[in-house]
Amino acid sequence: MNDNLLHSFSYNDVHIAPKNQIDLHQQSTWELSYVSLGSGMRAIGDKTEMFNSGDVVLIPPEIPHCWSFNDSETDINGHVANITVTFDDVFLNKCASTFPEMSVVIMKIRENVDAVKFGKRKTDVIISILNGMKKESNAEKLASLIRLLSVLSDDKDIYIVGHNNKIDAREYQLNLIKTYVLCNFYRSITIDDVARNVNMNRTSFCRFFKHNIGMSFVNYLNEYRIAKACELLKKTDFNISQVCYKSGFNDIPYFCRVFRRIKCMTPSKYRITNY
Repeated sequence: MNDNLLHSFSYNDVHIAPKNQIDLHQQSTWELSYVSLGSGMRAIGDKTEMFNSGDVVLIPPEIPHCWSFNDSETDINGHVANITVTFDDVFLNKCASTFPEMSVVIMKIRENVDAVKFGKRKTDVIISILNGMKKESNAEKLASLIRLLSVLSDDKDIYIVGHNNKIDAREYQLNLIKTYVLCNFYRSITIDDVARNVNMNRTSFCRFFKHNIGMSFVNYLNEYRIAKACELLKKTDFNISQVCYKSGFNDIPYFCRVFRRIKCMTPSKYRITNY
């Protein structure tokens, strides 16, 4: 039997290396995400902001999102950790039709058209339930999820962390490109990768990007990576080769040439100047 037929929702307790985190994506399900270990930059819809361990957010269907974890906050295995629960509208419909007491709860949850983060009071309750689900059977997890839905339906102690804005196609594609870079700058990125992510062929993508941003994608990516390298030079004790690789470059001489061209000084001098 298809395993998916045995589950009406998913619960995943994930421990993974930061570089292996899923890049920018969206899905037809609701997603409740709790970062139990890790920090970095989070992009949801039209908003990009820092996140830290302990953050809990609820993302409605079809909102693009990704978490870009720093590799400086991990466990002894070099892993970050998060718990993610996903459920779809079919599940919500069944809850409302099967249990009349859940009708108002489901209605209030569906009023969330934007992604929301929860304040400390509600976050503590949600985290307690999510952690408790680790050792529960599937049937027990279902009971816990129903309790979670009740907590999530309370419209107090919430903050919008990403709008589900209806924007024009050009702006939407530019946001996708910029978010893709934000979430993947430390990895190897090719023009074909990004073009494929926004459903363009390579030639159309290059023309579109140059026309709207005023520079080539390679120059844009290099400037973004150099900005990240500057942050590392100012805020960490990483040596130059570590800064090179952590900011997305895979060749130290090339990194130094690009850095000098953009900042008009070497990485070493930049560190001394900004120490």
